[in-house]
Parts: sequence; C-alpha cells; structure tokens
Amino acid sequence: MFINKLEDHLEVYKDRSELYQETEKEIYYEGLQNPETRKRYAYINKVLENGYLDKKIYDLKSSDFTDLNEENQILLRNMVNGITSEVGRALVGLAFLQLTIKSIAPKQCIRLHKGTTRRGSFSWVNGISMRSLDSHYNTPFLRKYGLLNINKYGIMMTRSLAENYPYSKMYKAEMRGSFNDWIAIVDALESETLPPESGLCYLMSLLKNRSDLFNELADSACQIAQRYKHTGLSQIQALLTEFFNTTEYSARAFEVVMHGLFQAMDECYLLGEAEVVPISQMRSANKKHGNVGDIELTEGKTIIEAWDAKYGKPYLRDELEELNDKLRNNPEVRIVGFVADCEVDRRKDILRRIEDIELATSCEIYLFSFSEWVDFKLKDLSEKTKNELGYKWLKAVVESFAQKRTNIAPIDEPCDAWLKDLIKLLK
Repeated sequence: MFINKLEDHLEVYKDRSELYQETEKEIYYEGLQNPETRKRYAYINKVLENGYLDKKIYDLKSSDFTDLNEENQILLRNMVNGITSEVGRALVGLAFLQLTIKSIAPKQCIRLHKGTTRRGSFSWVNGISMRSLDSHYNTPFLRKYGLLNINKYGIMMTRSLAENYPYSKMYKAEMRGSFNDWIAIVDALESETLPPESGLCYLMSLLKNRSDLFNELADSACQIAQRYKHTGLSQIQALLTEFFNTTEYSARAFEVVMHGLFQAMDECYLLGEAEVVPISQMRSANKKHGNVGDIELTEGKTIIEAWDAKYGKPYLRDELEELNDKLRNNPEVRIVGFVADCEVDRRKDILRRIEDIELATSCEIYLFSFSEWVDFKLKDLSEKTKNELGYKWLKAVVESFAQKRTNIAPIDEPCDAWLKDLIKLLK
C-alpha cells in the first residue's frame, strides 16, 4: 500500500512505468514476457480457440446479471450508446476484449496491452499481446455475429490504442469515444469491483440487442424500397441524390450510391465480361491496397475502369497528380475519372494536365458531376432498360447499407443512421 498525497499521475522511467491512483501504486516493468505471464497468455489463447465466446453467446439468454451493480451497468450502457457512425467502436471492441481476458484469466493485468518473448519489440514483463488476441479471436467474433461493425484488421489498428503506456486515466493518446466510461471499466476490472464474466455477457447482450434493432431497421428499409419497383430511373436518381446530400457523412453515402449503380448494371448484364470490385473500406489507403479508384471494374485481376467519388471537392488538380502515379502502376486501365456531387472545375490548367496524362498513359480521363457521370454510363441504354435499372439501383444501395450484400459491399461503418434517412426519404 502506498499513500500518495499528490494527484493521480503516471511516472515513466527507462525500464518501468509507475501508476499512482488514489492510495495505490502499481509498477509495470518493461522487458520480455515472464514465464508466468507466458503460460497465462497461452491459456487465454487455448480457451478462445476452443470457442469460449461462441459458447457465451449461445448461453446468453440464460445469463444472470444480478451480481453486476447499477454503476457498472451504466458504464457498459454508456459505452454502447456512445457508438456513432464515426466514433466509439474501437473502444467498445477493446472493452469487450479486456472483459474477455479477465473472464478467462482474472490475474492478467489488462492495462498492459503489449507483451512478447521476441527481442527488439516493446514489451511489458507482465503484458500480453492484445493485438494478436484481437485479430485472431475478438474482432472475428464481433464481426461474425454482427455485434459491432469494425474494420476486419482489428481494433488495435487504431494507433491511439497502441501507445507504449499502461491504460489508465493518464493515457494521453487522443481517444474518440466514451473514454471516461472505458477507463472506469478498466479500473473497476483491475480493482475487482466489476465481475468480468457478468460484464462480458452484459456487454454482449447490449450489442446483440443493438444488432437486433439494426436488423429490424434493415428489413424495414428493404421492404419500403420494394414500393419503387415500377419507378423510373430519373426519379430514383433524384431520390438518391437527395439522400447523399442530406444524410450524415455524405462522402461515404456518395461512394455507396455510385457503387450501387455498378451493382445494378452487373445484375442487368450490362458490364460484359467485367466484374465489380467490392467497395473498399472508408479509410483504406488507395496506394497500400492497390486501388485506382473508389469504384472499380476488373477483367481477371486487371483493373480496366475506375472512378473516384469526390464529394464536396470540385477542384481536382492534386488528385490528377495522384492519378498519374496510380496509372503508372496500372497501365491496363482504359477509363478512369473523378465524380463530384457538383459541377467540376474545368479550368485550363486542369484540362491541359488531363491531356498530358492521357498521352502518356493511353487512358481516357473524365471529370464529371454526378448527373453527368450517370448520363455517361447509361448513354447507350434504351429508356425501358434505364427504368428497369432504376429499381435495381435503389435496391442495391438500400441492401448495401442493410448489410445484406457484404460480399460486394462490406461496409464496416455502422449503417443505422443511413438506413433511417433512407426510410424517411422513401416513405
């Protein structure tokens, strides 16, 4: 026991960190994982590999939360209620992982998220690799049951969660979400005032209920969309334009609407031998993933056509330079372009640069507003075909947000707000 008269703080030394909270002092040494922690880590992996979380969700209906006090329930509810389209998911996923670890191995410290037996990497003596546990078990489980829409590469890909400091109130990385509730959960687990297994099942139940509500919302949106089976293309286009201009995070909605048109064209056999590439995650780096655009067509493994959605960005000089680099790595691309939600800036320097790139790459480059792009893609179709395409386009967009096309539209962001806006617009 250490009686600390100063305010809570963290002292960082060359070989250790010392955490002072209220009357407690904890020392966390840096170094290779010790034998006891190594055994505990192996045990956690073994239990998870044997389907621990699957068993928990299967028995969820019979779970009893009577040993979970109201304060802890509020913390967990606040975490889930704090999830929005942009923030909160990573912290909830991390809390889920920490509750899982404590449920399996109560003696394991969940402040220490890095641990290894390999030299050359940062490690705490008593730490375990939460990144590895997350990527192998936690994130796949959450995605499998639709409990949390998170990036398939895992919550620990969020850099702010990976700083080399123990998780505490003094963790200074910029955190987006219910930080205070999350760290209160960590403190409660470490002080043994939150029963980890009950907390895990309670959080699982909250996320499942949220998922059930989402499924109801998704089904409702799909049913309402069926009313537009005989609606013409022009009206569908107008509805979708209003949607991406009025919904939250319009840039992503704009991408999905554009991608939905390619899905619909594919369903109507209008793409020939070309295939639509599944839509990329919102924050995927184009260069890292080899993308030329947000919406792509391929023949075999070769990108032949690509379009970049540029919501709210009519001046595209810098984007042309980036495109020039991408085309050097993808010389087979035949058609590429940028699509904005408004009129595109076509000043002389832009047009001259397009000509230069076209001459150097033999690729056709276009700058379009959204309506110009739709006209360009559908210019050779009869009115009858266009009208048949209209409903399929709307259906593709709604079902993409409804998580019913995860093979072609794996949208990891929470989609409930988008679905609510679609329902409001289509009713």
